[in-house]
Amino acid sequence: SESLDPSDLVKLLNEYLTAMSDIILDSRGTIDKYEGDAIISFFGAPVEFPDHAQQACSAAVKMKKMEMEINKVFLEKQIAPSPLMTRIGINTGEMVVGNMGTARKMDYTIMGNAVNLAARLEGVNKQYGTWILASEYTISQTKNRFACRKLDPVRVVGINRPVQLFELIDEKKEASDKTLEIIELSHSALEKFQGQDWDGCLELFNKVLSISPDDGPASTYIKRCADFKKNPPPKNWDGVFNLSVK
Repeated sequence: SESLDPSDLVKLLNEYLTAMSDIILDSRGTIDKYEGDAIISFFGAPVEFPDHAQQACSAAVKMKKMEMEINKVFLEKQIAPSPLMTRIGINTGEMVVGNMGTARKMDYTIMGNAVNLAARLEGVNKQYGTWILASEYTISQTKNRFACRKLDPVRVVGINRPVQLFELIDEKKEASDKTLEIIELSHSALEKFQGQDWDGCLELFNKVLSISPDDGPASTYIKRCADFKKNPPPKNWDGVFNLSVK
C-alpha cells in the first residue's frame, strides 16, 4: 500500500527477520545481534564443527530463496510497496569469539579482521549488482558444492591484502542450466578482461545480458570495459580493484 501503518511495518519486519533467523539457526549458525534490519551471525562457535563454511553458504542461499517467497506474499497482499531485498557478505577466518565487555555489561560476540571483511563484503555487493558475496577463504572450504561466479581480486577499506571475490548463486545441484551458462560465459569474459581484451570481454558479457538482462556483474564489467577503452589502465595494472566505499 502507499501508506504503511508503523505498527504494520514493525510486524512486517519481525516476520521477515524471524524467517531469516530460523534459516540461520537451522543451519547451526549463532546469531550475534540485530542492527536495524541486518542480522549478524557466525558459524562454528560456541560449538566447533568442520563444515561451518558450507553451512554459512547454504544458509545464505536459502535466505535468498525464502526472500523470494516472502516477497510474493507481501506484494500480492500489498503489505509492502516494493520487494524487500537483502545483501549478504560471507568470510571465513580466525576471529575472537567469547564474552566481551565489563563485569557490569557483557556480550557474547565476535571480533577481528575476518569479521570486518565479511561486513565489508556485504556493502561491496552494491558495486557489482550482486546479492551474496563470499571471499576466497570461504569458497575454498565449500568442496565445490556451490555454483559461484568468480569476480575481481579487491582491496577493501581497512584491509590491504587483496582478496578474491566470488558471487555465491546457488547449490550446484539445484542450479539451472541458465545459471551455469551465465557462470561459464562470465568466467571466459573475466579472462578477457584481465588480459585487457576489452572487445572480447564486451562480446561475452553482452551474451550474458541477452540471457539475463538484469545481470549486475555483466553490466558492471561492460561499463568498465567502455571506460578502459577510453582510458586504459597503467602498464603495471595487476587487475586488483581498490574499493574506497564501505
